Amino acid sequence: MRVGFDIDGLLDERPEFFAFLSAALRSGGHFVAILTYRDPARRAHTEEQLRAWGVVYDELHFARALDDKGRLCRELELDVYFDDQDECAVGVDERTTVFKIRNGGNFDFAAHKWLSTAKLTRLL
Repeated sequence: MRVGFDIDGLLDERPEFFAFLSAALRSGGHFVAILTYRDPARRAHTEEQLRAWGVVYDELHFARALDDKGRLCRELELDVYFDDQDECAVGVDERTTVFKIRNGGNFDFAAHKWLSTAKLTRLL
């Protein structure tokens, strides 16, 4: 299986869980990629942060824009992708299962409602 993880709003929300999950996946022979929309010039800082959290991975990729993560998912042939932002997942094709992680940036815990934009959300 080929699995991708976002960093900000995901790995940094529960680094101990994702350290466990990434290690379990890699020890099972699965491919783990980290996809981020951080400045590529911060690669060394990002690698050090992932190391400090104990997150293990095969490859680290820097997206050119939020919606560029869809292209990366296709090129890396990811089976599963974890992110917290709709803007990042909208370009991911049907081949890849997307897990949207809830956090304070995309969910109003007091109102018990998801937060999104009219551009990306169609009300039922």
